[in-house]
Amino acid sequence: MWLNYFKTASRSLLRQRGYTLINVSGLSVGFAAFILIFLFVRREVSFDRHIEKHQRIFRVVEIQNEPGVGEQHVAITMGPLADALKRDFPQITAVMRLMNAWNYSNVSINDQVFRENNMYYADPSIIGMYGIELLSGNPQKVLEDPHSVLLSESVAEKFFGSVEGASGKSLQLGGQSFRVSGVMKDLPETSHLFFNILIPFSVVEKNPDFEWLKGWGSNSLITYVELDNPASAQEINDQLDDFLQRHVMADGKTWQYLEMYLQPMDEIYLHSGHIKFQDVTHSGNAEIIVIFIAVAFLILLIACVNFVNISIARSVKRFREVGMRKVLGAGRQSLIFQFISESAIVTFISVIISLGLIQLVLPEMNTLLGTDFALKSVFTPGFSLSLGILFIIISLISGAYPAFYLSGLQPVDVFRGLPGARRGRSALLSKLLVTFQFTISIALIFCVIVISRQINFIRHKDLGINYEDALFVRLERDNTFKMNTLKTILLSNPEILSVAASTNINGVAGNQGPAFVDDSAHTKIYVRYGYVDPVFFDAMKIPVIAGNNFDPSLSNYQGVIINEAAARSLGWDQPIGKRFRFEMEDTVRIAPVIGVVKDYHYYSLRSPIEPALWAWIPEELSGVVIKYRHPENPDKKENLMKFIENSVKSVFPSTPYTSTEGTTFALNSYQSDEVTYKLFIYFAAISLFLSCLGLFGITSLLIEQRTKVIGIRRVMGASVKQMAAWLIKDYLLLVLLAGALALPLGYYIMSMQLESFAYRIQFSSFYFILPVATGLVIAFGSIVAKIWQAARVNPVEALKYE
Repeated sequence: MWLNYFKTASRSLLRQRGYTLINVSGLSVGFAAFILIFLFVRREVSFDRHIEKHQRIFRVVEIQNEPGVGEQHVAITMGPLADALKRDFPQITAVMRLMNAWNYSNVSINDQVFRENNMYYADPSIIGMYGIELLSGNPQKVLEDPHSVLLSESVAEKFFGSVEGASGKSLQLGGQSFRVSGVMKDLPETSHLFFNILIPFSVVEKNPDFEWLKGWGSNSLITYVELDNPASAQEINDQLDDFLQRHVMADGKTWQYLEMYLQPMDEIYLHSGHIKFQDVTHSGNAEIIVIFIAVAFLILLIACVNFVNISIARSVKRFREVGMRKVLGAGRQSLIFQFISESAIVTFISVIISLGLIQLVLPEMNTLLGTDFALKSVFTPGFSLSLGILFIIISLISGAYPAFYLSGLQPVDVFRGLPGARRGRSALLSKLLVTFQFTISIALIFCVIVISRQINFIRHKDLGINYEDALFVRLERDNTFKMNTLKTILLSNPEILSVAASTNINGVAGNQGPAFVDDSAHTKIYVRYGYVDPVFFDAMKIPVIAGNNFDPSLSNYQGVIINEAAARSLGWDQPIGKRFRFEMEDTVRIAPVIGVVKDYHYYSLRSPIEPALWAWIPEELSGVVIKYRHPENPDKKENLMKFIENSVKSVFPSTPYTSTEGTTFALNSYQSDEVTYKLFIYFAAISLFLSCLGLFGITSLLIEQRTKVIGIRRVMGASVKQMAAWLIKDYLLLVLLAGALALPLGYYIMSMQLESFAYRIQFSSFYFILPVATGLVIAFGSIVAKIWQAARVNPVEALKYE
């Protein structure tokens, strides 16, 4: 019986090769897009799930709500916090502290020097809490000895050639000798934290330079806690206000504006966009994931709509076939199986072809997203089961309406002619489905246009700082003599315009801390700290609008320069001469304001410009910003870059050379937006392709059904243009209706997306007109040839069989 269904269904599909090809093409593309999106979504939601205890591990987050600063969530916490939490809450079974080892950057092994990022001080409990797998070393002891370090597998191979060759070997960090106590397996890429080297936290505790970490005002490390039960998190959250009263207030700190809560580890990757100062290498966006999931289902739904629509249109031509089958004794159940079989065959072929499309597209997708997906990812047990269920659902959805609709016809109605009401219902359903398809397509076009304009706005907005033709080179700290020697060598090249010393190319170090007004014990603002020399502001085209720049003739500590945002936060109309009191590590400094610079965007346009404070302290300067003439050609730039690299190596031979282009730094913050933009282009293109494919198919079928009407109209004198206008009018009206539905949807989605930017475009009529016009043009282009051909039909050919 099943073989008969298969044979009959196959013959039926082959008789209508053109429409079968349209259905297979649409479903193949729809399946491929759906599977690719869900490969990405599955990766995004799987972060930290490889950790056995992930449901019981939480990160402590502070809410700071200082007057004049506003509420901000921060992931850095106080030094004594972990031990106090462990003592006060029996629900906490383990604590873990992590702190970026910012004071180490170079790793020396014999005569070789490596620059290594992602080094952390960590408690021994990290091994068990974070699920670290050791390839060598004792889990109980690898982070006990303050003179030991734990290396990742890739770093061990880089330093020593192999994992086995690393164990027990020595290396130098900041002039101190450490022994490699173990090697850990590289963390999966689905980890929100990523570290190459772990240093025992006891190194910090025994170092007098870190004495300040013992106070409750030292927000510098990340604290994780492991609970006996995930439900205990709410109990602890309810008691954290009392906890802060007992400890922070008792320590003499007036942090009455401080709150805390526990953030589940499962939420850190996707739900931390509002949290500042996170030492995370990976972060995602939950809103984008939701949009991608919706788009995946909508694209697949559009492909199914094509199938259903064409099946409905074809059903009119199969009335007599159904009537004859019923006369010959076919029951309704057998007819339903027949049509579902046709749907299943088309769906199965589409799934197979989609796997081939995925194999073709995966390299491009991996390049775009920075992933390493392979086709075998589709064939995991869970994903294969999901794909099988999806195959059954699509087969049923795509074949259900035609199956139940046609099988319900009575032979007497078929041979007498289908009642007009049924024809009308079929036509109305087809129009609704076409409208749905173009609604989604136009909404996606709207999103593409808005994202592209926002990215264009970002690229061309005046940031208040000139990153063009600028290069930042990281150097050793606290080496003023070498720094001046390097400046002299670099400036001997006429292509180099200026060399400024700074902590970073944007002039700020990245850390934020409180700065008190000197004549008040309580008036303070949180500022971004930066260390620059007198050349920096001029080199980067940042104007000093009040007071003076640092005086190059005075090498001692002179005072500070602030930005307009800092002056506004304190309500200072005349800030020059005002005095700040602030703490840099363990040193309290009191300094007058000697100048004010115009506000500039030192970070992403997602955030408003925050108060900033700059000092000229030569021993804190850890790099140079080199401004050069715009090269006439790539070869000239390459030669200049080689000169800079050779010059740096000649003065700092033990420092690995690392550099950052100014424009690269400026655009790095928007890489995720560029990826989102490209993905939306692909989504819109796929959606439009599927919509137009379906529109072409249904137009072809409806023209076949109207052959008699077309012939009569031509006999009655209708011109080719009149016929074309009559045939195309309904479809263009449907696209206009789709536009009216799509634009509010697109506006809502993009308004939410743009809220993440403090500086963003304003919507104009252009954003609403262009998507609808694009939809009309593409829809018209997809069917105009078929309609023109139908409008020019010879009336004799159209009516000779009537």
